[in-house]
Amino acid sequence: MRRLAALLAVLALFVAACDRPAATTTTTSPVTTVTTVVTGSNGDGREVVMPDCSTSPEEVRIVCEVVDLVTTNYVDPIGAADLARAAVEQLEELATGKTNDPLTCPLPATEFRPVCEAAASLGLDDATTAEAIVTALVAGALDVYSGYMDPETVERLEEEDTGQIEGIGALVNAEDETIEGDNKTCTIISETCRVIIRGTFEGAPAREAGLMADDVILAVDGEAITGLSLDEVTSLVRGPAGTPVRLTIDRSGEVFEVTIVRAAVEIPALEHEIVDGVGYVKLYQFSNGAEDQFERAVLDLLSRGVDHLVIDFRDNPGGYLDVAISVASVFLPDGEVLVTEAPGGIRLPYRVNGNAVVPGGVKVDVVVNGGSASASEVVSGVLQERGRARVFGESTFGKNTVQQRFDLSNGGALRLTIARWVTPGGHDFGGIGISPDVPVEIDPLAGTEEVVAAVLAAG
Repeated sequence: MRRLAALLAVLALFVAACDRPAATTTTTSPVTTVTTVVTGSNGDGREVVMPDCSTSPEEVRIVCEVVDLVTTNYVDPIGAADLARAAVEQLEELATGKTNDPLTCPLPATEFRPVCEAAASLGLDDATTAEAIVTALVAGALDVYSGYMDPETVERLEEEDTGQIEGIGALVNAEDETIEGDNKTCTIISETCRVIIRGTFEGAPAREAGLMADDVILAVDGEAITGLSLDEVTSLVRGPAGTPVRLTIDRSGEVFEVTIVRAAVEIPALEHEIVDGVGYVKLYQFSNGAEDQFERAVLDLLSRGVDHLVIDFRDNPGGYLDVAISVASVFLPDGEVLVTEAPGGIRLPYRVNGNAVVPGGVKVDVVVNGGSASASEVVSGVLQERGRARVFGESTFGKNTVQQRFDLSNGGALRLTIARWVTPGGHDFGGIGISPDVPVEIDPLAGTEEVVAAVLAAG
């Protein structure tokens, strides 16, 4: 099974707002305010007021914002009717309420009238309807890498970007073994879509408590997590340092509970050392600031006389596009790193930044596995294609999409797939992954010495 170590529930190749391709437009049907009565959750009639986007109350306006963002920026053409159908189907599966009070539900297009009627019939109230609709349409109509993030999740992700969090220090992903193919990433936790621990940080509470790779989280503080998103589960596990959290764990069929005291956890970007004369760099993620740490680590190894570098991207889920370009630029003095392909036939090449520090005579080997995704594949792919490095290990994950975060008026955000990428030579690894030059199986828990030894023995 491919291991996708989605660091604290984040897997994406992100671009900054200034890198966003020009938007295209999709026509939706004009609307005016509509008022109707539907059968409520208790069987009585319930009034539904459906204003157009220009007059919608601020607390429900995110529905209009998300529909506009998706129809103008999503990587594949999609209209309001498709989004509305998906929202109705997902609402019936995910959302329930109890109120029969009048409901205000915005109409970004006339096709959304059945969505509002479904929300009213399910008993949703004004406070929950907008987020429920947005979550439903994104989950039902878009790819698994797009998603709605509520304000609490946005705050958590921004905290992670600082390099320190308060929690248990575990790497997790949501995977569904019933999905055919190697990409088993899923969105909403269910009997088959499970939260799987992919690793723990050294010295972190999760490791001290004995949690292991492939452990499955079933419940948090006694509450089942079925029906939640991975972001929501992660938010439940996170919390102030010094507070306890009780996890129900399934380990190969054995179910047990473990109580872990949360702590401040440093998120390591990388580690580096010299093993048998070989400079080794393990990059955990392409996070904010990781490019500077990576360059400093490489320069440190070179200053100590190494002429062979092993770069370990195993189980690196990706990160920011500009960080990936900077990491590739450490090795490449010129040329393109990747080309993005956006709606409307827009192709945008990204070039190295001209700051190569590794001399051409230094040997470079890259190690990958099925958990190497997104930005890891960008760097591995271009180094392989340019002949600057040999790739060792297993085929990579095969994530060739680019996401952008769009902030919403409620403090939440939409993570939206806006483009696909190919190598400068036009190779598309989406769903396939990068094939290693030298196939070799390396235990995911192997230490530095074992990884370097495996590369030397195979190469």
